[in-house]
Amino acid sequence: MYRRSVLFLALVLWACGAPDQVESAKAQENQGSQGAMSSVTQDANSDSRHPLGAALPAGIPTPQQAPEQWREVPAENLLYLNTLHGITLVEMAPDFAPNHVQRMRELAHAGYFDGLPFHRVIKNFMAQAGEPSLVRRPPPTTPPLQGEFKFRRSPQQKLTIVGEDRTANTGFVDGFSVASQSDALAMMTADGKVQAWALHCPGAAAMARTSDPNSANAQFYITTGYPEWLNGQYTVWGRIRAGQEAVKSIKLGEPAFPPDMIEGLKLGTDIPKDERARVWVLRTGGSAFASYLEQQKNDDGTMPGVCNIAVPVYVQWAKIDENTENRISNNER
Repeated sequence: MYRRSVLFLALVLWACGAPDQVESAKAQENQGSQGAMSSVTQDANSDSRHPLGAALPAGIPTPQQAPEQWREVPAENLLYLNTLHGITLVEMAPDFAPNHVQRMRELAHAGYFDGLPFHRVIKNFMAQAGEPSLVRRPPPTTPPLQGEFKFRRSPQQKLTIVGEDRTANTGFVDGFSVASQSDALAMMTADGKVQAWALHCPGAAAMARTSDPNSANAQFYITTGYPEWLNGQYTVWGRIRAGQEAVKSIKLGEPAFPPDMIEGLKLGTDIPKDERARVWVLRTGGSAFASYLEQQKNDDGTMPGVCNIAVPVYVQWAKIDENTENRISNNER
């Protein structure tokens, strides 16, 4: 008992001085107001090992019925995060943060994250992992990354606008929630592009860092609320497409004792084909999404905030049980 107490104290002391932290000063004060935000991405099933996207809204065709309205996520851009609570599917966004995505691919392929704890989990804020010292592993040998907080968006990367955030438009690019300067500014820039940045809506996957903006390495976090003060300050490299409930169920603490562990974090190309998921995201520049947005309007005709609009996702597993097969059939109706 004494040894366990000493270990727990050591973990707490470590967490208080851990270098790769995400700014959380505003997290506690926003817990009440962001509670509803954290439920934006919900699974429409109870099979945590085969998570599906939420049931399709009325009038939205399936990928089989209207393939032009959907895009399929490539296996090399899909991560399978496996915890005690189930599997979470995370789509990476190489167009927004190519170096961070490549780092996650390399580390996941090498099995770096397997067996590491979620060492910092704050309610309605985020779940952070990737620190090896808690399990007596050596630090990563990979070098720090230059921040990719913002990216250059060309007008060809269509922004479907649903609102404004101060001086920027907010909306969706390829199914990711972003803020961006107006396309009208593109003609005034040397590269014909404008500044844009991915938003920390619930389900965003991003990289932790120290106060040095170019210090991100191998620690990541997934948001369960909307810490908007992190927008443009931390690199968002992806977002959850299915299995958000599993992340929301991770044990709270800085760290918890014992903490929840990463049972596996695998790249889609490293998963056997007969165990993979096929994931489609509704094209946010298409007509089906435009119809869907009309359904989302408030009674006064205004649009909800970008983080309150869940982009429809369709998931189909290669190897599934009978119950999951029934749920997919129900979603197609």
